Amino acid sequence: MAKYAFQLAKQFNLFYHNHHILSVTDETRKLLLLMVADLVRRRLEQSLALLGIETPEKM
Repeated sequence: MAKYAFQLAKQFNLFYHNHHILSVTDETRKLLLLMVADLVRRRLEQSLALLGIETPEKM
């Protein structure tokens, strides 16, 4: 599970680096990117919870 969480975080970091979500002008695309970011956030929280690690409210 730790390896999965780490790999997911690495992949999301690359995704976030390649897609500057807040500066996207197309609202549909921006919404899609925000939905992907939220999905990853939830998966990371679930993975860390299974490992007994609490996640901060904000990063």
